[in-house]
Amino acid sequence: MKPIIYEIKRTLTSKFVIILIIAIVGLSSLLSYESAATFNSPSSAFAKPNLNYGYYIEGSNITMVGFAHNAYGEPTSGVIAHFEYNGSFYSVRSNSMGFANETFHINASKQFNVGINYTYSTFRSQKTTGQVEYPINLSQKFSGIDLIPGTVNPANSSSFGFQMLYVGDNGSPAPHLEVYVSNYSLGESSQLLAANHSFEFNSSGFIVKTFFPAVTYADRNNTYAVEVKNASGVSEVISTNPKSPYIGVIGPLTDYTPMTQIALQDLVFSGTSQILGFLIPILAIFAGYLTYGRDRTSGVLESVLKRPVTRGELISSRFASNAIAIIIAVGLSMIFSDLIIHHYFGMYLSTFFNLYFIWTYVVEGIAFLAIVYLFSHVVKSQGALLGGSIGVFVVFDLFWSIIPVAILSALNISSTTSSYIIANIAFDYSSPAGYSSLVQAMFTDKFGLFGAETINPTAYGIISPILIVAGLLWMIVPFSLAYVLAKYRD
Repeated sequence: MKPIIYEIKRTLTSKFVIILIIAIVGLSSLLSYESAATFNSPSSAFAKPNLNYGYYIEGSNITMVGFAHNAYGEPTSGVIAHFEYNGSFYSVRSNSMGFANETFHINASKQFNVGINYTYSTFRSQKTTGQVEYPINLSQKFSGIDLIPGTVNPANSSSFGFQMLYVGDNGSPAPHLEVYVSNYSLGESSQLLAANHSFEFNSSGFIVKTFFPAVTYADRNNTYAVEVKNASGVSEVISTNPKSPYIGVIGPLTDYTPMTQIALQDLVFSGTSQILGFLIPILAIFAGYLTYGRDRTSGVLESVLKRPVTRGELISSRFASNAIAIIIAVGLSMIFSDLIIHHYFGMYLSTFFNLYFIWTYVVEGIAFLAIVYLFSHVVKSQGALLGGSIGVFVVFDLFWSIIPVAILSALNISSTTSSYIIANIAFDYSSPAGYSSLVQAMFTDKFGLFGAETINPTAYGIISPILIVAGLLWMIVPFSLAYVLAKYRD
């Protein structure tokens, strides 16, 4: 068996390499999933519930019906609804279905108000909303439809719908209803809206129901209104619209903006990039140590050299096998990340970006690998090699984003000056871990710790040809030195 084939098989069947490749691919896929699944999701969806309400009257008693829900329209338990009538206060906690109902005696003759507010828990503290006055007319024995606009579609956070809370006579659910959703810009006439409706739903037997019209990107600028008719064709009162009590204005149904390659790239830099920047150097350092450095410093390599293989062939084949493991880890991570992105957004990252991204972390990994090989011919013991390799990882990867900032601050170089940016770029060119920061700056125009600075990359020499040359140098130079030492000195 040829040395290169043997070494590739030996590396790729190593338990350490297999486990780390699985960890790299798995964690990068998980971060891609998290970034894609939560992209543009409403921050208020679970942080702050809402309470909608209705009522029904039986004799001299009124039952207030409260429905607590999050931005997705999903019921929220544990919300405390407060009802105030004639100086008396009533509180009830919402159940697992989101309902907080309370019945109390009334002594009004015509019209009265019920004060309503609610208390909810967030971040281990309780907050109480301000009270609103809910007018009730005794001639209307039940509230009917309460329209809840702005409900977020859980399957697509840029798409909105609306909810209906229906409280009928004696608390009965809704009868057969025909729900018309129309472009409100067509006019405010009930007849005009019904005749030109965009969406129609038929439903019955519900107390709470959510509707999600199938809007598209072309509908993004439209404001919509809702009209509801019963089985007899009579319009139901659904809003306090002063121009028409039969029309409920629900606003736009989408804030959709087309997904772009730039937005997809930002997702990758915030997810997959982070895990590769941390774990690929670990794979490179320990693969280099376990498959070459340890044998070199312990003397095992000398026994291998008694076989028909030269020093140059040995270091080249082991280096190539380690490099292949790095390429596999980066390539698989990118493939799975791209598949996840396509699942959520219906488009793939550009081929140019994919190849450049893979190249970036292959450069970083092989550069760290080459440094370990070089150290193997500089130090004399396993402990010194392992300690030195870990030191390189800590300094040039783990803390590299902080070290330049600390040095420049100590030199009193202001972060708002061009000198500060130029110095940071120089630092990044001088470390394999800084290479990915330079590539990210080229694609996003963001630079510095946490991408705090917006720059013109071209003006600072962050262009593809220079980056390609820098990447080649980081891979070739340390390995070439190690190769020369292995072949001609040892």
